[in-house]
Amino acid sequence: MNNKNFCMSSYLAFRYIEREGMDFYEGLHHENIPLPNPEQFTYVHTAEDIDKAIQKVFDSLKGEKLGICLSGGMDSAILASYMRGCDAYTFRFLGGEYQKEELARAEYYAKYYGLNLHYVDIDWNTVQNCLEPVMRSKNAPVHSIEPQLYQAAMQAKADGVTHLIVGESSDLIFGGMDQLLSKDWTVEDFAKRYTFLNPELVLKQPEDMSYLYERYRQGGKIDFLHFMDDVFSRESSSSYYNAFKTAGMPYTDPYALLRMADPLDLTRVRNGESKYLIRELMQIKYPEIPVPNKVPMPRPVDAYFKDWCGPIRPEFRRDIDMTQLTGNQKWQLYCLEQFLNMYEPITIGYTTGVYDLFHIGHLNLLRKAKAQCDYLIVGVSTDELVSYKHKHAVIPFAERKEIVAAIKYVDEVVTQENMNKMEAWEKYHFQVMFVGDDWKGTDKWNKIEADLNAVGAKVVYFPYTKGTSSTLINETLHKLRGEK
Repeated sequence: MNNKNFCMSSYLAFRYIEREGMDFYEGLHHENIPLPNPEQFTYVHTAEDIDKAIQKVFDSLKGEKLGICLSGGMDSAILASYMRGCDAYTFRFLGGEYQKEELARAEYYAKYYGLNLHYVDIDWNTVQNCLEPVMRSKNAPVHSIEPQLYQAAMQAKADGVTHLIVGESSDLIFGGMDQLLSKDWTVEDFAKRYTFLNPELVLKQPEDMSYLYERYRQGGKIDFLHFMDDVFSRESSSSYYNAFKTAGMPYTDPYALLRMADPLDLTRVRNGESKYLIRELMQIKYPEIPVPNKVPMPRPVDAYFKDWCGPIRPEFRRDIDMTQLTGNQKWQLYCLEQFLNMYEPITIGYTTGVYDLFHIGHLNLLRKAKAQCDYLIVGVSTDELVSYKHKHAVIPFAERKEIVAAIKYVDEVVTQENMNKMEAWEKYHFQVMFVGDDWKGTDKWNKIEADLNAVGAKVVYFPYTKGTSSTLINETLHKLRGEK
């Protein structure tokens, strides 16, 4: 079943399409990783139990040329201790200037256990080059880690690695999601805390995603542990699954099939001892250093989107306050828009006018403009802008704007407060601007054409409808009134 609005809302709220069988477009089918079979779980009581269980996983992989995605955190550092002589791949961003302490810790772990450390250099160009393959594989927009995971897998594959090791699921299984575990949540408070980006803030036609939280309601509270086991685990693990599948790289997460035999001690977690069993194992593996604080996989999304003005497709609201969004939220908007452009490319057109005493000439121009674009934005001049030419509109601005909005060829009406066309392009990112041909060849419009061409937009001139204009109609009305 296809429901683009649902899929957009689900991706923004949960970072994946929650409903199986619900897809963006005909012929596309997204794939989420299936939840593991509980019969495969190994239950552990202590750090020593975890150690033995992980060793069994590595024993089963003998004969493979192993590589590991090694960060500065505990989870991959522990796994590195079973991989002496193997290849390790550490992300390095912005030429090594981003999160230097992460790099230093990864270097320490690799040296401590004799791994061959390789850097995976990531910049914005790398992200863009890797984005389309992972989106086409997933048939959906993706998590911000997926392009860099894909790049790492391709680099490891080129080095002859046949199997990658990751430590992705330790946080979920051993109590590392300390902020989500910080209290017993009401359904409403947990929904506000967990929702990655509220679709209502950014989409014109959002769908209500509260049903998923209601599924885990227990009175006024939410069963947040089971929610995380079902929802977060699928979202997070699907990101690794898709990136490595796209690269054709088999992988194993040794933590994925482990489960705590004893209930998670929320009191310890809430008193600062998140992942207490993993911390104990880390101390065993690296007794000379303090246990590091938990850090997410690095990705400099704030730097990437520092100057991004936001999405411009018609599915998105025009009044999104980008200053209130985090880098990760901006990534979701960017990635969703790129995905829509990939499967549903559109041409955005733009034209402006006073549209006073609306007549057949106005209608002809709007009809012709809509015939050459998928989405037509019309800027209606304010009364103040009209008056600067020492003219006065007969019809007030609000009414002119409402009249234009009622025309079937018009998709969106915006306010034109000045004549700066490049400022308009910065707002609406149109690919083509439609203008009356009486401006063609003038110095002013030759300059505007050159400026728009420089950003990939063009100007199309239409002939005015002869014999009619707002000025002519107004003059005729004056004459008729004078005769009376």
